[in-house]
Amino acid sequence: MGKYRGKVLYPFVLFTQAQEDVSDQLFRHELEHVYQIRRNGWFCFYLKYVLLAIRYGYENHPFELEAEARQDDPLTDEEREIKNG
Repeated sequence: MGKYRGKVLYPFVLFTQAQEDVSDQLFRHELEHVYQIRRNGWFCFYLKYVLLAIRYGYENHPFELEAEARQDDPLTDEEREIKNG
């Protein structure tokens, strides 16, 4: 996965480390991408992601900025249950 520690290949979320080592912050960041996909539909999300990446790059990508803005939010009980499997 290169420099990335997590990746969403909807409906799967993949991490470069063991599940028990994934931080809440990283899990929340990737979960935000899942929510973005659900809002946009998977095809539109990935199409927009590529087009926006060309325009803004990774650092200023609107989907990444949104995920970064939410990554410090605490996990809900339901999200924690998903994380802990």
